[in-house]
Amino acid sequence: MIRSIAVIGVGAMGAPMAMNIHKAGFELTVCDRSKDSLTPFSERGVRCVEEARDCASSDVVIVLVATPQQARAVVLGEQGLRSGLEGHKPMVVMMGTIAPETMRELAHELDPLGLRIVDAPVSGGPVKAKAGTLAIMMGGAAEDVERLRPLMLAMGPNIFHCGPLGTGQATKIVNNLVGITTLMVAAEAYRIAGDNGIRLPDAIPVFEAGSGRNFFTAHPKDAPEAYTAWTSTRADFDSIQSILRKDIDLALAIGAGSGELPFTKALRALLESIGDETFETWRAVAAAPRQS
Repeated sequence: MIRSIAVIGVGAMGAPMAMNIHKAGFELTVCDRSKDSLTPFSERGVRCVEEARDCASSDVVIVLVATPQQARAVVLGEQGLRSGLEGHKPMVVMMGTIAPETMRELAHELDPLGLRIVDAPVSGGPVKAKAGTLAIMMGGAAEDVERLRPLMLAMGPNIFHCGPLGTGQATKIVNNLVGITTLMVAAEAYRIAGDNGIRLPDAIPVFEAGSGRNFFTAHPKDAPEAYTAWTSTRADFDSIQSILRKDIDLALAIGAGSGELPFTKALRALLESIGDETFETWRAVAAAPRQS
């Protein structure tokens, strides 16, 4: 039985995911260098730490960091998980988006220590993270995936075993390529709609029934809520743009043998020039009506 969970990285995605784990009754530890990020958890009596090594006694350690470098530091660094094991053998679940090859490299380092590792990146953004309705793409041994299923259900009902270690990450990277394209175009389309007197609560059901269907069209409030989360401050907006660029770089890396990929490369170049105009467009969508 999995009872104790540590979540390393409680930012925009990690915080609501960890909260849902806490609500599901698991014994929770959260780890982050930001004291502000830890405060909502400490107020609820959740154990809070600042170093990954202090998470090693948990049954499962979920890693929710943004880059491969951060992932390696969290697991293998001087203050990383490996340095705090002292006989403990937690299962490591990589829920941030990193390259499949990085997953295999981490597995190579952890296997001699008797640690199992699974990749389980998610899709749905902060809105679905808060609602506990994420899609979770898992790669790893079937028995590890099944053991983790009750924990994963605390974060989302749509759990997919994509294959061996790394396939969850590859599936997420390809999914992100499509999702980022939609994310960038939808904001401009929805702003055009608003500037022409069309209310999103009226238009969204049309899009859902037609060829404009996308991950923002299930509910009229989804797009305004998502763009609100990403534009609370300019720093929040710049942060999500950095993550989008990283995700497209991952797609180009695993797609190196898949042809020229001109549209993907054009999208990556466009993301390099995103600035004030797109920020204002996203804020306009954030301010759109959410109900009829």
